[in-house]
Amino acid sequence: MHRVFCQDIPPSGSQITLEAREAEHLFKVFRAAPGDKVELLNGRGGRAGAVVVPGKKVEIVSVEQTAVPEDKIYLCCALPRRQKLDQMFKQAVELGVWSIVPLNCERSVAEGGNRERWELLLREACKQSGNPFMPELKEEMKLAAALEELKKEDIDIYFGDVNPVELRMSGKKRKKALLIGPEGGFSPTEFELIEKYDCKGLNLSPHILRIETAAVAGVALLRFLSILFAGMFFMMTAGCGQADMSKNPLLLKAAKLQASGDVESAGRFYRQAVARYPESPEVYLALAKICAEELNDPYEAIFAYRSFLQLSPEDDERRDAAEKMVRHLEETISASGKKSNAEFERLQRENVTLKESLSGLKKTMISQQLTINQLKSENDKLKAAASVKNRKSRKNRR
Repeated sequence: MHRVFCQDIPPSGSQITLEAREAEHLFKVFRAAPGDKVELLNGRGGRAGAVVVPGKKVEIVSVEQTAVPEDKIYLCCALPRRQKLDQMFKQAVELGVWSIVPLNCERSVAEGGNRERWELLLREACKQSGNPFMPELKEEMKLAAALEELKKEDIDIYFGDVNPVELRMSGKKRKKALLIGPEGGFSPTEFELIEKYDCKGLNLSPHILRIETAAVAGVALLRFLSILFAGMFFMMTAGCGQADMSKNPLLLKAAKLQASGDVESAGRFYRQAVARYPESPEVYLALAKICAEELNDPYEAIFAYRSFLQLSPEDDERRDAAEKMVRHLEETISASGKKSNAEFERLQRENVTLKESLSGLKKTMISQQLTINQLKSENDKLKAAASVKNRKSRKNRR
């Protein structure tokens, strides 16, 4: 499915003309035609399913708002050279960076740039990766100003460190910033600032990394550690009991969409809940039910039911019903497979019959073509004879 950028997504049922750049990309590059499905992103979490209609327009079919992620990573990075910067921006979007702050450091070798071009790079990366949130691109600033702003927002700050360090990460704080210096590294004065603001070292490698390598590796490591530490913090605070999911915003949104009849969007929110809470049997059960009852996806339903059975306690009353549903879905798939085999054999027999009929038709056509050729030949002879007779008749009249 093609993705396009749309700053203002209208309600379902609306028909819109895309902005010139997006329209050209969709209709000239991808050669989209009426009936093709398209996904619209606005870069602020909004996404819409749409279909191409005549007149080079798209009609909105469904609209949804993706929940803002709790874990946010702020990349504060000295600028590499242009080509490397382009790739770094794209990879930052793919990794889900929330904000990008270009740093102007004492040893920076590159600074400034075309912001319009940078934002276009971020937009294209969102379309390619499907990230519904385009990172906020801040104005270029000095390290001191960036650190002060991060401190005001109560954000944990990390920096790449080649020395072995003891990792300190808070399970409570969901906002984290990564500082990446220029090719020559931070200056002694800048390191004093880093220490002053209690920034934590993050060992990415025992060796010196290029800016773009350090940025991508650091963001990926912070994302992984955020998930790991958040899980540990949850286990320490919640113990072995299950969290109350009855008021979870993802499940509430999914249930609301399901009640309205938009089961496709509801399914996406249930899957987001599974990704966010992989240890909760509740979210697996909710996903299993909608897949089995409304999305007609027995394979995903079986996976979700089995995950629920694996995570739920033995005394859970819902386990019997889940086990029965798994057996029922497996039998349905098996019966469907047998039916498909029988249908395939029937189609094969019909195909043989059609081939025989086509062979007979080809023979008839060849015979008819020979007859036509013979008639043409006889007609040519008659025309020639008539021509000779006409010439003799004109000669006699003279």
